[in-house]
Amino acid sequence: MFRERKLSQSLRLAFFTGSVAVGVGMMSPASYAEETNDDKPMGRVEITGSNIKRTQQEGPASTQILTRKDIQQSGKTSVADVVRSLSADNNGSISGSFTNGFAGSASGVSLRGLSVNSTLVLINGRRTAPYGLGDDGQRSFVDLNSIPLGAVDRIEVLKDGASAIYGSDAIAGVVNIILRETYEGKTISGSLGTSGHGDGTLRSVSGTFGFGNLEDDKYNYFFSIDAKQSNAIWQKDRPEYLGQADARPWGGRDQRAGATTSSNTGGNSLVGTVRPVDAAGNTIPGRGIQNLPGCAYIDRGTSINSGGGCLWDPIKGGYQTVQPETQNINLFGRGTLKISGDMQAYAEAGLFNSQAKTLTTPSALTGAGFDLINQRVFDTGTGPNQLLLPIGHPDNPFSDARARPRWVDPNRPRTSDLDTTVTRLLVGVKGTSFGWDYDSGILYAQSKTERTQNGYYRSSALQTAINNGSFRIGQAGALNSAQTLGFVSPELKNSATTKLALWDFKGTREFGRLPGGPIGIAIGGELRHESTDSEATPFTNINDIVGLGYASARASRNISSLYTELALPVIKQLEFQLALRTDQYSDFGNSTTPKIGFKFTPIPQLAFRGTYAEGFRAPGPAESGDSAVSAYTTYNRDPVRCPVTNLSADCTDGKNVGAITVGNKNLKPEKSQSYSLGFILEPIKNTSISVDYWRIVRKNEITGSDADSIIADPSLFPDATVVRGEPTADFPGLVGPILLVKAPYINAGQTRTSGVDIDMRSRFDLNSYGRITTGLTVSQMFEFKRTTNGVTQNFVGTHGDKNLSGNGGTPRTRASASVAWDRGPFNVTTSLNYVSGIEDKNQAGGPCLDLDPVTKNPLMGCRVASFTTVDLFGRWDVTKQWQVTAAVANLFDRLAPLDVQTYGRVNYNPSLHQSGAVGRFFTLGARYTF
Repeated sequence: MFRERKLSQSLRLAFFTGSVAVGVGMMSPASYAEETNDDKPMGRVEITGSNIKRTQQEGPASTQILTRKDIQQSGKTSVADVVRSLSADNNGSISGSFTNGFAGSASGVSLRGLSVNSTLVLINGRRTAPYGLGDDGQRSFVDLNSIPLGAVDRIEVLKDGASAIYGSDAIAGVVNIILRETYEGKTISGSLGTSGHGDGTLRSVSGTFGFGNLEDDKYNYFFSIDAKQSNAIWQKDRPEYLGQADARPWGGRDQRAGATTSSNTGGNSLVGTVRPVDAAGNTIPGRGIQNLPGCAYIDRGTSINSGGGCLWDPIKGGYQTVQPETQNINLFGRGTLKISGDMQAYAEAGLFNSQAKTLTTPSALTGAGFDLINQRVFDTGTGPNQLLLPIGHPDNPFSDARARPRWVDPNRPRTSDLDTTVTRLLVGVKGTSFGWDYDSGILYAQSKTERTQNGYYRSSALQTAINNGSFRIGQAGALNSAQTLGFVSPELKNSATTKLALWDFKGTREFGRLPGGPIGIAIGGELRHESTDSEATPFTNINDIVGLGYASARASRNISSLYTELALPVIKQLEFQLALRTDQYSDFGNSTTPKIGFKFTPIPQLAFRGTYAEGFRAPGPAESGDSAVSAYTTYNRDPVRCPVTNLSADCTDGKNVGAITVGNKNLKPEKSQSYSLGFILEPIKNTSISVDYWRIVRKNEITGSDADSIIADPSLFPDATVVRGEPTADFPGLVGPILLVKAPYINAGQTRTSGVDIDMRSRFDLNSYGRITTGLTVSQMFEFKRTTNGVTQNFVGTHGDKNLSGNGGTPRTRASASVAWDRGPFNVTTSLNYVSGIEDKNQAGGPCLDLDPVTKNPLMGCRVASFTTVDLFGRWDVTKQWQVTAAVANLFDRLAPLDVQTYGRVNYNPSLHQSGAVGRFFTLGARYTF
């Protein structure tokens, strides 16, 4: 056994954990006191980033640890909220409020902004099945909402490349969710929360029941149940620009719908529009779009509506939510049997179910996309396949011409109900034999999401019903029968299932000695089978559903891995860590990744550390499998039309464009190199400071259909296709507007990102007045440069890369600070969270993305403002059995900054500023231990 002096223990703790003061709060004072007890013997433990068990004073890896008390004092109510509040989380992070995406209502973490598929999420050090629906139809990730917060013992975050330890996907780092291993006793708890606006009510109850003492009874088993229900929050109930789509009074853009332009485009209003066409289906000069009866007021005071459409507000209309209605239930159980003094058998079972109800704007009648079966563009808005009202249709006012109809039904929003079930089963054995600590287990995990969608039109059925006159538009749409609506807008169901089967083993021991101490070694291996079966939404393969893209992936593969690791204490002050792993994939080949790290402690108050690691990410099932993704993104400037027309519709206004990406079986894995170098300093007693520089270079990046880049210069993408519609009436000799872009996944990019992490923490004893503990965590990004086809873009501090996961942006700085006061049974913790502002540009030095269509001046000053919130938490241990807690998130009710660029939500950015849309939120909780 080892004993440490208090000073060296404090330094060890700060060094090994990378300063435990974290984004969600700080190390709880009780835990701090326990960790720094002079007389507490130090056992050997395993920390994320190394397979070698060791005393906690050892190891060069920088790992951030969130204890149960840290999590409680943060006031966060889910694993997703805790993890996504980390300062290292950046662009590509997925908010559960982004319900309009492919992975609607799921939540994922993106360390260093390298996207969710480059951050590996583990449960108890092992993989689990990813969410069935990929982010943007491409990127696989673990849904953080599927992990029960009540069962979490701690969360360990390795902010360093770790493919040499854990294999694929660990390029940016690892988030390891550690669940309880044993529990003896009975605890029940509950909480109730609501926003200051009286909505978004959150109700949760949980219970954990454990039996048997592992030492005395030779067994322990426990099970927990955690149930949570959250009501929806409607964006219309929020103030200022959050509560309406027209943000011009605050320097933003008018994002109301239903506009008609001077070029006679648009017209998807609640009253409907029609436009006559000739016998060939072409527009007739001098005869433009005409509103159907029922418009109370035509607003021509906005530049988006120069053609005189009937505008409507998607927020005020009740079609936008800040958070969806959800309910979750989680069952988890674990049993441990002590076979002998040196061997234990264990088993785990987990069942998680989540249900989410999402809603968005009503569907248009027409759209454009790609028919994958017949390999053709299918456009029902213009051209040979366009939707037309025949002469004589009751809603066609033209006796001499067919008409193009445009209309959205205010009574039929598009809805999506998601039902996700995650199953996880594990059996294993661990112990000590012949000097080796070993652990081996068999794991099966499955994630299945069933999705039911309503409110979408089937194009072919819609044309049939319009031809026979049974489907009406405009005010006459109220006459449509349930039978007709069921025919033209059928209920759509599909499911997505991922499965993981795994057997692994690892052993670690000490052998031999160097001048600094015993040598540590770990060896291990893994056999894994992964499969994905993600069904497409019915009829999207022929582009027969208006407004829904195609996304489907089917693939399976086998992976075998071997790895080894050494801990070499060369001298007492210097230790090296060496690791090597080789992975063999059945679908693309093998990859071997090394890692080296060091720790140098010249004096007890100062330590230096550094790592070099190589990493890889195997192509995901949606990227290399039998797959295709048809989505919608936005672009602003048409490089062909804008110089000729100089119209805002071609030069500045955000426009939807289809983006179709197909799987490529010839993809290579992404490769990376990561570096870190830092130090830990304890300048005075009970105060520690850590500073770590990090740099990651990722090559062979797998990219999909980047509409912006392809539109800007198609010659750089020889396998891409840009499809345009028919010429507009005002410029009949010019090519028409862009409808969609089609391209395969390719290895085309390289990203370089670097920055520095700063962690500070202090503790001050106030004698009879208690104790104060403070913490500060800062993550500062220096660069985020992506090179594709020889063109380099730096996204740091901007809204770029705007094609990624809801267009969240890449803030340069994220920081958090906390102050906790403890005295007897009371704790009060205040936390401050900061996200820096971002330029409204896709890259540093680039043009502003959003301009006033009249003055051409940048909207919002070409910048999305910074965002700072304060959270407050309090705890009172009333008795040994009773504990009461209270929390206020966003104490000062800060409003989310205006952001008209993001498509995650209207006028605000849910990836960065979700709490500013929710507003002040109160939570009361109680726990009783029997």
